[in-house]
Amino acid sequence: MRISYSALDAFLICPAKYKFSEIDKIKTAKSKSALFGTWIHETLKVLHEPARLTPATEDEVLSFFTKLWDKSVYSSEAEEMAAFGQGIKILKDYYAKNYPANFHIVNLESYFEAPIEDSGEIHTITGKIDRIDKLADGTFEIIDYKTGKTLPPQKDVDKNLQLSVYHLGVVNRWPSLKDKKVKLSLYFVKHGEKLSTTRSASELKETKERILEIVDKIKVSAFAPQPNSLCDWCDFKKLCPYFSHQFKKEAINDAKIKQAVKEYLEIKEKSKKDDARIAELAEIINQYCDEQKLERVFIDEGFISRLLQGRYVYDENKLKDALAEIGKLDKYLTMDLTKIGKDIDSDNFTRDEKRKIESARTKKEFKKLSVKRK
Repeated sequence: MRISYSALDAFLICPAKYKFSEIDKIKTAKSKSALFGTWIHETLKVLHEPARLTPATEDEVLSFFTKLWDKSVYSSEAEEMAAFGQGIKILKDYYAKNYPANFHIVNLESYFEAPIEDSGEIHTITGKIDRIDKLADGTFEIIDYKTGKTLPPQKDVDKNLQLSVYHLGVVNRWPSLKDKKVKLSLYFVKHGEKLSTTRSASELKETKERILEIVDKIKVSAFAPQPNSLCDWCDFKKLCPYFSHQFKKEAINDAKIKQAVKEYLEIKEKSKKDDARIAELAEIINQYCDEQKLERVFIDEGFISRLLQGRYVYDENKLKDALAEIGKLDKYLTMDLTKIGKDIDSDNFTRDEKRKIESARTKKEFKKLSVKRK
């Protein structure tokens, strides 16, 4: 299989997204945030162009960005002005910290291939690296620009799959780097922060195994949509069964379905109020039972019993730490981590890995009320 890193990432986020983009080859217009990122990337490329005889000035950089800027992608003048102002600030701050003459740029927007063998079959991962530098001590540094709002914790950068794949690609291009240190960096331009890490030989081996696992899943996937926190930014919402109804041009004309949806919403709203009242009554009953040391209360209409039950609850931060330690944080990053318990009994984890994950949970005991009517 020949597959780009962006396609691997799309599958991990949502198999349906992978299908729409990589199998169905559906083209979509770039979002505002994607266009903003493209303009910043293109401007930084001009700033660091190795072929220039003299370094670009700040005015040249800002002028280039201004020429790229397209007001029409924004819905209002206020939104457009705010975004443009943010872009100018990002570039000014970046230029102040990264004068182009201070760097030895090896390559910009460098395409790579990373072949991975699996039982005689070769899978090739492809991609494009924003920038490769050679540092004063001879170390090569891979730099990927990020224009997102979130600055991740260092532990996430240390387990970042994209940087691991980029390392494999650079080593394939320059085999002499195989046993040498390669610096891996994500530059978050909105924050003016560069977070760096490295990969050991064993970590790169784990990366290859992880990629082969993803490839195996792609081969047998039904590409079902997987709702997650990134859905709001997906380019395929109009095609997704979880969101496509929002984009239908015609209103619902079927009186039966209209009434069904309306009644369902009304009942659900009433149900919320009923649930709230039931919780209040349960608290009164439990308090009485605790005070009287009872587990069953009788009245003429029947009785209510209390049953001791337990449930494991995961501390999300501890769970993320445990997953990062065993190299599986990327796999579970887009799902509800508290539901990982369903996977614990599967073959996805070794016994040692299960112990580490189980250390992130605590058992909560509670008493559930059951009703028996006469």
